[in-house]
Amino acid sequence: MHMEKGSIIEIEVKKLAFGGKGLARVDGFVVFCDRALPGQTVRAEVTTVKKGFAEARLVEVLVPSPAQVEPFCRHFGQCGGCSWQDLDYAGQLFWKREQVVESLRHLAGIADVVVAATVPSPVTRHYRNKMEFAFAGNLHLGLYERNAPGRVCDVTGCGLLSQKGQDMLNAARDFCRAFGQPAYDHKTGKGLWRHLILREAQATGQTMVHLITAPRGDAAKAAKGLSEHLAAAFPDLTTFVHSTRETKAAVAAGERIESATGQGFIEEQLGGTVFRISPDSFFQTNSLGAQKLYDTAMAAAGLTGTQNVWDLYCGSGGIALYAAARAKQVIGVDSSTMSIRDAKASAGENGLVNCEFVKGDVRQSLETLRVKKPDVVFLDPPRAGTHPEVLAALRLLRPTRVVYVSCNPSTLARDAAALVGDYRVEGVTPVDMFPHGPHIECVLGLVRADVAPTRK
Repeated sequence: MHMEKGSIIEIEVKKLAFGGKGLARVDGFVVFCDRALPGQTVRAEVTTVKKGFAEARLVEVLVPSPAQVEPFCRHFGQCGGCSWQDLDYAGQLFWKREQVVESLRHLAGIADVVVAATVPSPVTRHYRNKMEFAFAGNLHLGLYERNAPGRVCDVTGCGLLSQKGQDMLNAARDFCRAFGQPAYDHKTGKGLWRHLILREAQATGQTMVHLITAPRGDAAKAAKGLSEHLAAAFPDLTTFVHSTRETKAAVAAGERIESATGQGFIEEQLGGTVFRISPDSFFQTNSLGAQKLYDTAMAAAGLTGTQNVWDLYCGSGGIALYAAARAKQVIGVDSSTMSIRDAKASAGENGLVNCEFVKGDVRQSLETLRVKKPDVVFLDPPRAGTHPEVLAALRLLRPTRVVYVSCNPSTLARDAAALVGDYRVEGVTPVDMFPHGPHIECVLGLVRADVAPTRK
């Protein structure tokens, strides 16, 4: 079948591809269709044709999927925050596991390892403890649209955010519109408002509003006004932080903290461990899911209280702090100054004297850490994965176990392939931290090849 841009085709969707698009085949030719679900027959318009595959957009569902459900959000389809609300939760868990299986099989050549069923999130709505909202124009505040990344959808009701968080978002939008200044324009560098980040600790109820503006003369006045407006409407607001960002790139992170009301951070609690969270430090966005993730990682590590443990790419110390009660000594390494500061503060808050946190690039820090040979290493890198030199260093250090916690199955598979041989894969468990979206966390346990298998 000849296929060209603009063609209208009828396809039967067989599976969900990595990233969440429906996958179909037409005479052996792969077609990725946005918003299509496995089990559907759809009419689609071809938007791109490349060698070996085409991309298409959904025009009409001709035959629905048995797993299809009614989306619960008024913004679904326009907003880019969720893409799988119309797929039942059992289907979401199934396809996330399939993506891990396929990544390990096709990218790492690991086909003989049993991948466990996906651990479900304890809750599937109102589960996010952090959401980043963008400003645009005169004046929108919300999430980027699904098929138009530069455009912002005014989110007036969100099933991933608590009701309190949604009320704060709407109150902030009303104030910023009334203030009379436009949003920052990334092309021209003009405008004021950039991002609004809401954090809400689910165990403690503490809340943080983090406003990011351009470094203009009226930025301080705008931030003070918004802070007072929200404090009056929400007396239990824990802290309001104002940061400025001069770089044009549309990243929801401040470059300079200009002011803060309250304590300047919030605290979350998981399994009896308290975690400090500052404006730009990393913490898992699903608190209840994070406890499931950490419990899964601890099981893979097999800690008995006698091991020296490293947590590489430790962020604000989530895994390291969680592991401390189960280990002899824990060292966490991360390049973020704010995250390391939070990790040290959390260790003190929990009375943990066996934790050490090092600020620095993981690859460069390994040279000085070699004298403290680890028994177990946790790897929890960003989506780009672990640097090849870090993997090479681990092969030389030969810890008994490596527990890889990944948010990207493709880089997980790539990095696992670099360790297999020196290590064998002992277990793989996907953990769902992002209901209604295609992202998946995964815990992969590796044991040194010369260590006898664990009897089950």
